[in-house]
Amino acid sequence: MADIVSERYALSLYEVAADEKKEKAYLDELAAVSEVFRQQPDFLKMLLTPSIALEDKQNVLRKAFEGRIETFLLNFLMLITEKGRVGLIHEMYQAYKEHYYFENGIVEVRAITAKPMSEALTEKLKAKMSAVTGKQVVLETSVDENILGGIVVKLGNEQFDTSLRTRLNDIASRLTNTIA
Repeated sequence: MADIVSERYALSLYEVAADEKKEKAYLDELAAVSEVFRQQPDFLKMLLTPSIALEDKQNVLRKAFEGRIETFLLNFLMLITEKGRVGLIHEMYQAYKEHYYFENGIVEVRAITAKPMSEALTEKLKAKMSAVTGKQVVLETSVDENILGGIVVKLGNEQFDTSLRTRLNDIASRLTNTIA
């Protein structure tokens, strides 16, 4: 249910942003708002507390965001606070971002390596994934020393794992099956 609710709110916000030709601005500001709530979980808890008056919550939202984000986005935050849906802000941001990416031919790719990738390798992977998908790529990289070497690439629900750890596990599994 939360997914449907989040998607509906996000789609409504996207439609307004599209009418104003500010889809990217809303995406960036919604990302910043979501990050504020992620870094300040007590702020979000306060907005969800039933014993605090709605007017007080809206005043706090105004003080925190007025002049820093689009007026309609501030009104959106006040509305979802009033409706008791502000706790879904992170899901709404994700749904908005997914819709924005879909509409603009963008795909998010995650690459996990044992050591940080060089700028040249990052650009090469980005270009390769763009060629494979036919879309603009937003590449997120991270480091996980446990994979030992190689790379794990996540594209949507697909995962391409060429890590050394996976290869060693495959060899160990084959050896175990051969011996047993």
